[in-house]
Amino acid sequence: MLNQFGSADNFELADLPIPSIQKGEVRIRIKAASFNPVDYQIRKGSPESSRLTSNILGRDLSGIIDQVDETVSDLKVGDEVFSYVCDLASNGTYAEYCNVPAELVAKKPLALTFEEAACVPVAGITAMLALHKSNAGKSKSIFVAGGAGGVGTFVLLLAEKFGYKTIVTTAGNENSAAYLTKNFSSSVNQINYRDSRFIDKAIEINNGHFDIAIDLVGGPMLSACCRLLGIDGNLASAVEVPNNDDFEFLFSKNASFHSIGANAYSLSKDRRRWLTYRTILNDLSGGFDDGILKKPPVTTIGTLTVQTVRQAHDLLENRSIQGKLVMTC
Repeated sequence: MLNQFGSADNFELADLPIPSIQKGEVRIRIKAASFNPVDYQIRKGSPESSRLTSNILGRDLSGIIDQVDETVSDLKVGDEVFSYVCDLASNGTYAEYCNVPAELVAKKPLALTFEEAACVPVAGITAMLALHKSNAGKSKSIFVAGGAGGVGTFVLLLAEKFGYKTIVTTAGNENSAAYLTKNFSSSVNQINYRDSRFIDKAIEINNGHFDIAIDLVGGPMLSACCRLLGIDGNLASAVEVPNNDDFEFLFSKNASFHSIGANAYSLSKDRRRWLTYRTILNDLSGGFDDGILKKPPVTTIGTLTVQTVRQAHDLLENRSIQGKLVMTC
């Protein structure tokens, strides 16, 4: 658990009682949990930390249901599940147990291990929303800023599935380039964003400006995405909004901007909105089980210990990892 905002050194081990189940919840014995950039941002006291209901962090899990509230009829004890718990669960996922509203829980893909499944919810949901909002479809071209990251990995996996005409993503170092080469087909074109001409080179690869740009980095990369879009293009960002100059570029191209906040549905008091998470997870699960989606690459960093959590936060904060980090519980 986190004893105060700030350094990763503020995580400590705590022996707490198993949470009591509430109406509409299932209790999950966690088998694996993954780490996301939002975790270290919350740890440091970001605005999103104001919504915390527990000082146990973590939002992704996979596990086995071991208790079900009597009002829940579509899940049962023994089900293998995965979930994006938002801020609606009894606690975060850096724990052995978590009570989660049933609307946020879906059956784990049979094709994935617990470790692989635990890396899907936050990144997979964010990627699906980004592609949906940007009007994804076949015969379109897409530029992805930050393809070697957790969300970027899922955007590329889905882009391959959707059969985009051209897919271009960024790699700023040898590790990112090697990761992309290892995990994606030749249909995913890499470009080094440190190259002063990378915008021109991306346009050359595509033989023109892009239909869609997905920004997962922010700052100068968000500005680059605006300049890479063609007329009537769509830009989605899970990081930040464009500045005034960038909006001028979008305006001149009749292009649309879409902000992506995966936790948006959880902020509603209408529980029917929460079902969006299960719907998306079920779609992803079907893709994995049907073999349409490739298994996500995962790095298992260790077991549920203070040392594992601190190490994961340090790696994420220093951007020293590609893909998703997972721990077993």
